[in-house]
Amino acid sequence: MNPLISIIIPIYNVEKYLKKCLLSIKDQTYGNFEAICINDGSKDHSEKIFFETVGSDPRFKYYIKKNGGLSSVRNLGLSLAQGELISFVDSDDTIESSYLEELVKGIVEYDCDISICGHNINYPHMTLHSCFPKTTIMNQKTALSLLMSDMMIKNYSWGKCYKKKLWKDIRFPENKTYEDVETTCRLFMRSSRFYISNKRLYNYEIRKGSISQQKAAGRNRELKRAYRHQMEIVTKKYPFLKIFGYMNLLKADMMHLYDVITTK
Repeated sequence: MNPLISIIIPIYNVEKYLKKCLLSIKDQTYGNFEAICINDGSKDHSEKIFFETVGSDPRFKYYIKKNGGLSSVRNLGLSLAQGELISFVDSDDTIESSYLEELVKGIVEYDCDISICGHNINYPHMTLHSCFPKTTIMNQKTALSLLMSDMMIKNYSWGKCYKKKLWKDIRFPENKTYEDVETTCRLFMRSSRFYISNKRLYNYEIRKGSISQQKAAGRNRELKRAYRHQMEIVTKKYPFLKIFGYMNLLKADMMHLYDVITTK
C-alpha cells in the first residue's frame, strides 16, 4: 500500500522560516503526499517564498484565507484533504527526510490508527530531545495514560499521523488556545492501536513571538479549560486517569504563577 497523506501547513507571517520548512517536506523519502499550505492572512513575504520554493511542485497546494487563527486553518485543511492519512506540520518547524515514511509505515505495516514519532525542541541556545527508548505498539489505555500524564506522548497535533476517518466529525475548537489538548484526546478515544517510533523526526522551533511563547492574561484560564475538557472526555471510560487531570490543572496554576513572577 502507498496511501496518499495530506500534510496541513498553516502559514502566518513566517517568512524567516518557511523556506526551510517547505524544503524539508519536499525532500521526503515518501513522496505520495499533498501539502495543503494555507496562508492565514500573512502580511509578510510568505506567499512569494512559497512560490519561489515549491511553486513548481504539484504536490504543494496553496490557499489564502482571511486571518482566523490556527484552528480555523487546520479545520479548512481537513475539509480540503484528499488523503487517506492526515499529518500536521507548523510552518516554522521542519521534519527529517524519513518523517512521512516512518509514520506511514506505522499505520500501514502494523495496522495502527495513529503513529507517533519523537521530536526535538530547539531553543535558541539548547535542544531538548523527546522519544521512546524503543519502537512499540501500544493499546488505547496505555496511550491515553501517557497522553494525560504529558510524559512520553504530548498533546501536540504535529509529530503524528492519523487515519483520516478518525476526523469524521472532529475539528479543532476555534477562537481558543491550547486547541490540541482536547482534540488529540478525542482522536485517541477513537483509536485502538498506536505505533510509537523511537526516532526523533520532528523539529519544533521555539521562537520569540510564537503563540506558545505569548503570555496572555487568560492563558491560565484557557489551559485549565482545555485540561478540564480533556479530563471529562477521557475519564468517562477511564476514571482512574482523573489523577493526571488534577495534576494538569495544578501544572496550569504553576505556569500562571511563573507568568506573574516573570512579568513583574
